[in-house]
Amino acid sequence: MTEKRDLLELFKTVAARVDKRAFPDVTRTSVITELGIDSLSMMQIVGEMETELDVMIPDEDLVEIITVGDLCKKVEARL
Repeated sequence: MTEKRDLLELFKTVAARVDKRAFPDVTRTSVITELGIDSLSMMQIVGEMETELDVMIPDEDLVEIITVGDLCKKVEARL
């Protein structure tokens, strides 16, 4: 499914913009904290993805996000 690939690419693009470094090896199984992304940057990334895709992820769903794939699934559920 190309949408899943596109969300991964969107995450990489937004994360690079927010964290000011590239994330070329990120996969859906990448653990966000292991990428060196802190909670503030994560909130910015989620916010930018929400704006870009015109979706809203409830705050209570954010605590369940551990991997990039978790975030992509939350976004996919709102599209």
